[in-house]
Amino acid sequence: MTLTRAQLRSGFRGLGLEPGATVVVHSSLSSLGRVRGGADAVVDALCGTVGPDGTVMVPTFTRYDEPYDPATSPSTTGAITEAFRRREKAVRSPHPTKSVAAIGPNAGALVAEHEPSNSIGPGSPLHRLLDPDGRILLLGVDHTANSAIHVAERLAAVPYRDQTATVETHAENAVRSVEVNRVHCSRGFEVVGPLARQAGIVSHGSIGDADARLLDGAALLSLTVGLLDTDPGALLCSLPGCDRCQYARERIERYDSPS
Repeated sequence: MTLTRAQLRSGFRGLGLEPGATVVVHSSLSSLGRVRGGADAVVDALCGTVGPDGTVMVPTFTRYDEPYDPATSPSTTGAITEAFRRREKAVRSPHPTKSVAAIGPNAGALVAEHEPSNSIGPGSPLHRLLDPDGRILLLGVDHTANSAIHVAERLAAVPYRDQTATVETHAENAVRSVEVNRVHCSRGFEVVGPLARQAGIVSHGSIGDADARLLDGAALLSLTVGLLDTDPGALLCSLPGCDRCQYARERIERYDSPS
């Protein structure tokens, strides 16, 4: 079967995505199967589903080793996000590594003032979208692609979200170096999936060949912060050789140890 724009819109509505909604979309085009019109058709369907009063945001993350230019730097987070950020109506944030792009009446306000030191944390564009009533759409991906969980890590003040990197960005007709806050390993994030189902904050369905989940963003943040307050290491992966999660465990142990 080849998915059409109308079938995509019907699938999004079936999940509960409504006109006027504000939503961040994490996606995989290949997971959908054949789509007539490709990534652009998915962008059309998303924007058409929320309508002129709704706002859609996507992550348009970029490489650490190349100077960031919001007008030209390609997104590394999939074909749908790249098609999205190229749209004439898309507004992209200035963050050198963790930019987002948005389309809709709230787009400009959401992406503004995305400081290098606040990649995905309190007050970042993603946090502003989620709080108080933003939604999260996982389209053919699981929670390992769900950047909202990085926001929850910062809200919970986990001790391992303290790493930085120096990168380059285009600003005022020149390239300058800035320090950015690094995000952490996300390979353990699917632990929140069963918790979200138990809390009743997610609707699940299929769109084409893809599994799709629509979540209450603010409720997911609250749930994940509560999990981390109980166990600061709850989101860490168990893969051998993961230097980032090993660093996190050492930081948690040091933080918890009496001085």
